Amino acid sequence: MIQRPQSIFYALVILANSLASSGWAIWSKTGVSGQQIDFFSNQWVLLQNAKEVSAHSTIFLPLLITFSTIITLASLFSFKRRMRQMTLGLINSLVLAASMAYAFWIIFKEAMLVFEPESQGHYGYGFYALVVSLLANMIANRLVRKDEMLVQSSNRMR
Repeated sequence: MIQRPQSIFYALVILANSLASSGWAIWSKTGVSGQQIDFFSNQWVLLQNAKEVSAHSTIFLPLLITFSTIITLASLFSFKRRMRQMTLGLINSLVLAASMAYAFWIIFKEAMLVFEPESQGHYGYGFYALVVSLLANMIANRLVRKDEMLVQSSNRMR
């Protein structure tokens, strides 16, 4: 029996963050004229007929993902202090939401308008890894809160 199921969800957050920053594409778009844009966590690349035309580097998204991983590790190892764990979980949710908002900003304000705005792109596995990371963090926060309520309830009975 698992005593602390939120540890599994924190491990899932760490795994999803590492997959999102390891090189999985977050978003890609292919035009009818042979142009293609691939957005990874650290750069977005414009290709013309399989040749790289331009690459734009972004450092902010990998920093947010790394910061989220550090916060997750800190909250994973502060299991004896549930209030600190809840605070770190809230901060981590905000950091993950900021990383997803930044990814949307890159997609819709910079990368999408380079060519053929009427055609649609598609989200890659890196984007879904960010979504899984956010959802797993929210579930872990809920489980920590449930543990705290159980401890407070048992303290009231004494």
